[in-house]
Amino acid sequence: MEARAVAPALLVVALSVGISHVSTWFAVAVLVGGILFGLLLGYMPKKHFSTAAEAADATRQQWDYIIVGGGTAGCLLANRLTSTKGNNTRVLVLEAGSNDYNHPMVRIPAGVLKLFQGDKDWNFTSVNETKTSGRGIYLCRGKVLGGSSALNVALYTRGDKHDYDAWETEFGCVGWGAKDVLPLFMRTEDDRTGHAVKTPRHHGIGGEWPVEHVRYQNPLSKLFLQACKQAGLPMNDDFNDWSRKQEGAGRFPVSSHRGVRVHAASALLAPALADSKRQLRVLTGALVRKIILDKNAAKGVQFAADGVVHIARLAPDGEVLLAGGAVHSPQILMLSGIGPKEQLEQNGIEVLQDLAGVGENLQDHPAAVVSFECPNNKRGISVTSKIRIPGTTLPHPAPVLEWLLQKTGPLCSTGCDHGGFFRTSANPADCSSPDLQMRFLAARAVTADGMGSFTKFRDMTDHPDGFSFQSIAVRPKSRGRVLLASSDPDAKPLIETNYLSAEQDFATIREGIRLGRKLAQQPAFKDFLGPEVFPGTHVQSDKELDAYISDSAHTANAIVGTCRMGPAGDSKTVVDPNMRVVGMTGLRVCDASIMPKLPGGQSGACTVMIAERAAEIVLQSRCK
Repeated sequence: MEARAVAPALLVVALSVGISHVSTWFAVAVLVGGILFGLLLGYMPKKHFSTAAEAADATRQQWDYIIVGGGTAGCLLANRLTSTKGNNTRVLVLEAGSNDYNHPMVRIPAGVLKLFQGDKDWNFTSVNETKTSGRGIYLCRGKVLGGSSALNVALYTRGDKHDYDAWETEFGCVGWGAKDVLPLFMRTEDDRTGHAVKTPRHHGIGGEWPVEHVRYQNPLSKLFLQACKQAGLPMNDDFNDWSRKQEGAGRFPVSSHRGVRVHAASALLAPALADSKRQLRVLTGALVRKIILDKNAAKGVQFAADGVVHIARLAPDGEVLLAGGAVHSPQILMLSGIGPKEQLEQNGIEVLQDLAGVGENLQDHPAAVVSFECPNNKRGISVTSKIRIPGTTLPHPAPVLEWLLQKTGPLCSTGCDHGGFFRTSANPADCSSPDLQMRFLAARAVTADGMGSFTKFRDMTDHPDGFSFQSIAVRPKSRGRVLLASSDPDAKPLIETNYLSAEQDFATIREGIRLGRKLAQQPAFKDFLGPEVFPGTHVQSDKELDAYISDSAHTANAIVGTCRMGPAGDSKTVVDPNMRVVGMTGLRVCDASIMPKLPGGQSGACTVMIAERAAEIVLQSRCK
């Protein structure tokens, strides 16, 4: 009998043993132990990193494509480039992180609480921030096959059509308008919300990426939607329908299949690896040191695995496809001698191609929260109370059992799947799109820093009930950059988010906090509204709110833009609309770093779309 089949049986045994004991707490302990043991037995991981011998074996042949990064974009590229019937294309994927993408805390959406700042997270902290009270900003990036799609909050929103039309009209990215990219979104999507039936022009069915609504609604989340109606806000039951405005409140669709997280490794890479006919090799624990260049042509990749440095070489007419994400792709280009001349020379790197835009144009979603505590007579209403045994850090057996057996309940949610997009007074009158995204959380914040609440909650034994509104500058104006710390590939790059350097971002978040307060005062929350915990009722004026935002601003995890796509002749262009690095041959960047401007939604869906476009372009080029 397979281990996965044994796990439910173990749970039944644990339940019966627990019930048979007189002591309630002993019964609970036995039950929780049985559940956790069942989970672990059902999860039988292989080794997490490739060996030096496996890496050496991969260097004994030449590759048509070397994909640098096994994250969101890299997994899709690996699938598509090896999927054509009769295709003999040889593809090598180099991923610095582990292959532990099937870990229970990855599969369980609520497991994200355990993933932040863990071994599957690069755990970056930004530097040189001037508008965040001197604080560095914690930035989560996935260090595992599947990349950040395995660690994010799984929301599947694309932005609106104006975002992509602007790529084409304002940034010269021909072929990237809304009409061009919509079919690419739909190609991968397998809509399970019902929207594909109602609006088939904007949703796909049958792709590898299931999208559904969370199979759980906390009572407070339902009250949020009622409060939005009472406040006169519009409702929106489909944020990805581009025939209508994005504005409104509703349920965010999520990357999930029957309550299990969907990410790039599970949806796209695993099926490709299971097909023995494909010539696909994946190395994990393979940190890329630089791209091997002969004059202006990519010839291979130097990487380290298991303490040994190796070189993977391209076949004639092969290509290196950089998919390391918006932090690592510019770092690897600069380590290879491609980037701003001044920065390369400062780090003792020979300048092979002076590209001023490498590392520039970083964009992310800055956020801040307003949070309320519930009265004592509403104890147990928040999602945080439902997933824990009171007074402990142990998971409550009921939701664990529900998820294991039915894939329903609070563990199906990352916690922020209700919310909306709204226009604030900070938004210019001539802007067609909302400037604010609000996420509602059926939980009281632990700290003013929302990411801090995620990471500190797991160590708390007594968490008060409450609810929070996270306000995000969803179309930010501030721009940051990625710099080299040194020429050492093992050294983390320096990330300057430059959060809140644009006054409009301050204003959007400020008005979002005020909107959250307004919603909390609606009749829907009357019986559940206790004291305002963050920022506190004493914080009212613009100046006071801005000080609070500076002290608590955090990431909503959407880092993009550092290898900007654009037209020839633009000094900040790093890649052309075919994703070819300017002045180079055999080298493309195919990930979130090419976005000229961050769409007003989560960056994950857009990154999948970019990889679809990249695969399409690469395959067309190969056929010529």
